[in-house]
Order: sequence, then structure tokens, then C-alpha cells
Amino acid sequence: MKTLYFLRHATAEVIRPGQLDIDRCLIEKGRLQARKVANFMLKYDLTPQLVLSSPYPRASQTAAIVSKVARLPQAEELDWLALETPTNQALTALQQASVTWPQQVLLVGHEPDFSALISALLGAEQPLLKVRKASLSCVSLQQDSACLQWSIPVRWLN
Repeated sequence: MKTLYFLRHATAEVIRPGQLDIDRCLIEKGRLQARKVANFMLKYDLTPQLVLSSPYPRASQTAAIVSKVARLPQAEELDWLALETPTNQALTALQQASVTWPQQVLLVGHEPDFSALISALLGAEQPLLKVRKASLSCVSLQQDSACLQWSIPVRWLN
């Protein structure tokens, strides 16, 4: 059995005129949220052996903070975790890659992509949940099935 932790990036700056969405960075609130997630992971001994992130700064910054504070491996960036990757493409990439992944993996990415991806893993055609900023969700994978174990908004992490 594998355990996948899905972490939506923490709060980022509001897009400014002339700024590209892909260039948005975390604000102080987001950095605090990322530390809160990391402290929750430490407290409950959630220790992914692999951390994967979207290449967008707000996701990679979230992953870097969580990895450092929770003493996890440094995040690797993957293009299929980028915003607006088609769900079927991300699902195929996840299913192929997960064969070689360790038992616990943390994925840091975006919404609505994570809601769609988690739902697809669970066999649903429509999103079953909405992943809020800096929320942590846990999905267990067994052979050809997946089960949502929990999904916790950052404000409830303690």
C-alpha cells in the first residue's frame, strides 16, 4: 500500500497587472500556513520519503518550507503537477510513476487540479471535494484502488 499526501500550495500574492499567474509567490500568511502543515506532519509522524511539486513558485515555495521544517527530502519539480495539466494526463503520469515510488509521497500542487485528480483516483468523473489552500489530503493506493483517508483544511491542523 502507498500513501499519497496532496498539499495544495499555501496563500500566494494576488496577481498584479502585467504579472503572469505562474510567477505568483507566497505571502507571509502562506509561509505561516506551510509551517503549520509541516508542524502537523511532524506531530503526527507523517514522513513521506519523496516530495514532488509543481514548478510554479507558490507550490515549490510551499514544498520547500514543508520539507525543511518537517525534515523531509528536498522537493523535486514535475511538469505534470503544474496548474491546468489535464486530469487524464496527470492521472496517467501518477499511476505510471507510483510503481517506483516509496510508501509515502507528498505532492504539492494546485486547485482545481487536485480535486479532479483525487476524484479520478477514486473513480469519480466529477470532483468529490474541493481542496482549499494549504489543505492536506491523504489517499491510500492499493493495486487498482484508491481510498480517501482524510482531507483537512489548514485552519484545522494543530
